[in-house]
Amino acid sequence: MRKLLLTSTALVAASSMINYTYAVDVSVTGGFEWGYTDQNSEIAASNGDSFRVDNEVVITFSNKTDTGLTITGRYDVDGDAAVVDESSLSISGGFGTIRLGLDDGAEDAFGIGEGDLVGEEEAFAVGSASILTQASESGNTDDNKVSYFTPAMGGLTAGVSYTDSGANEGASTDRTSMGAAYSMAFAGGTAVVEYNQGSTESATAGGNSTDHVNYGVTLTMGAIQGIVSTATREDGTSDEEATGFALKYDMGGGMYVAGMVTNADDDGQVAASGASEEYKASVGEVGYTVAPGLTAKVTYIDYDYDQGGNALPAGNDNGSATKLTLTAAF
Repeated sequence: MRKLLLTSTALVAASSMINYTYAVDVSVTGGFEWGYTDQNSEIAASNGDSFRVDNEVVITFSNKTDTGLTITGRYDVDGDAAVVDESSLSISGGFGTIRLGLDDGAEDAFGIGEGDLVGEEEAFAVGSASILTQASESGNTDDNKVSYFTPAMGGLTAGVSYTDSGANEGASTDRTSMGAAYSMAFAGGTAVVEYNQGSTESATAGGNSTDHVNYGVTLTMGAIQGIVSTATREDGTSDEEATGFALKYDMGGGMYVAGMVTNADDDGQVAASGASEEYKASVGEVGYTVAPGLTAKVTYIDYDYDQGGNALPAGNDNGSATKLTLTAAF
């Protein structure tokens, strides 16, 4: 009798494990990108052409509990370096979503910038420059954090994130960010207004925090989309502001054309001549869906960077770049 009871118990346990296994949804997606860039630069180290790759694999596990909670585990792996870029756990229900781990913050979820309508939003300020190169969210990292996102309340959603840099109070770079979005319909289209802000503590005792603010609106009317955005960043030394504008037109047949302009300046980095650090860029792009999951883009960027009072070894740069990008999604 005891042997029969143990056998029955084992069968029930095995059946429960099988049912649990079947309840878990697993998806594997990937993005593989190859590109060619030809840059004309006043800086010898940047002048010339080059190839590039940017590949990733995303593995997602999802399970819905008997109580109605949806539990999701997500791994985003850099396909080139074979390292985990993001790794997070999300718990969702009627209360909204709590997300824990290595992932983007609320400023990314509610960030808006002119580059959102252009597939290749490359910036060509010199590598040592810190100026904003787009009027979009900034300061976001994939560091370990806790985030909360509200459920949709009509057209309103919101979220908040907290990043703990570790136990070293003397060199803390903890970060808090928040954001919100409101979507509305009007005759002939829709409008989405987004706002986000973030603040990162200084690693130096008594130092200034780095504060970011970004907001803008996306308008969609049939085949046309437009974005107007602005962003600021202050850290006690830099006082930066950027504005951006973008348009995208869906031509049908898998083809689109898009363009954007960016204008940024840093009034905290002013040269003796009175010139401030500045970055300007104009971008034009044509994209085409070659086949489902395969797209090609040709992007042209014209840019102008002036270092102002920011003492950089590379100096000013006025140039252009042409890019060809092939992207496959699986």
